[in-house]
Amino acid sequence: MSVELLCAIESHNYAKICGIPRDFTFQHKLCHDFESLIWVIIYAMMIRRKSTLAATNPIHHTAYKEYLDGYWGAHSHTKLLNSHMALMSAGMSPRRCIVDIVLFPDPLEAEFFRTAMRLLGPQRDGDAEPLTYEKVQTLFRTYIRKTEQATRSTLAAT
Repeated sequence: MSVELLCAIESHNYAKICGIPRDFTFQHKLCHDFESLIWVIIYAMMIRRKSTLAATNPIHHTAYKEYLDGYWGAHSHTKLLNSHMALMSAGMSPRRCIVDIVLFPDPLEAEFFRTAMRLLGPQRDGDAEPLTYEKVQTLFRTYIRKTEQATRSTLAAT
């Protein structure tokens, strides 16, 4: 889910708990679907890493699963919103941190993640232009091209 939608749900739920009657007036837009698509790709990358570790390194797999569950094992909109915010902050941080060491040790995946989070970061503040098809297409095409180049380089080296 997009951060804007999660914020709207949280605000609506809080008003309901406080007994403040109000309609849910969130307007779903295409940019929210684009953001959701990016989150699905990030999730898929993390699941792939977990599966790889399960087959190759059981100790690291257990530790990684805890991180994965911490970000995605959400049972509330609040937890999911906080997890999205934490992932965006980690992705936009100039320091090498959990992103490069734990979540995405593959440099190309880490670079994709950081680029995606920089694209989504301004969305959370509502200050940026909405995500567009062109922005998302550029993100994916750039990293598909980089992956193809890396694959060719690896094959040429063997």
